[in-house]
Amino acid sequence: MKLLRIGTVVFGCMALAAVAPGNTFEGARAGAEPQQTQSQHPAAEMRHHHSCLDEESASIERGEGFGMGMTADRAGYPGPRHVLDMAADLKLSSEQRAAMEKIFAAMHDKAIARGKELFESEARLEQMFRDGRPEADLREQAFRVDSIHAELRWIHLSAHLAAQKILTAEQIAQYRRLRHEQM
Repeated sequence: MKLLRIGTVVFGCMALAAVAPGNTFEGARAGAEPQQTQSQHPAAEMRHHHSCLDEESASIERGEGFGMGMTADRAGYPGPRHVLDMAADLKLSSEQRAAMEKIFAAMHDKAIARGKELFESEARLEQMFRDGRPEADLREQAFRVDSIHAELRWIHLSAHLAAQKILTAEQIAQYRRLRHEQM
């Protein structure tokens, strides 16, 4: 249920950004540019942005994905936390439950460790900006931050791949039905 809440926060943050005061969109077509108006409230938008960042940081500190596995989940690849939450509905065997718990624990431990690296790397980048470091150094550190973030995301995505191998076709179909109802 925690991951569902976090997914809601992610989509809530995106939805609020889309309807923030002063942000009107011309049509719903892909690639439509936001139409800026003079009624924008930069302070409110900044508070909203920081609130989302705070939620994301707290999630990463706890080893949760904050939507990092959403691509796999939407494609029907089951997330280990969700599978464990739905264990009764999916009629997991004790062997399946143990395997899923192992996948989740490994993912969680790796995600916490990589999340710490991400925060340290991001803090280093901020310090480098404060120190007025050369552009080449800043670029290199920015790429390092994004590389760590990509590794963190892969930890979550690969757990979905591993979880799918544990379930039967019927369980995966049931998982998809249940997740579709939640989304």
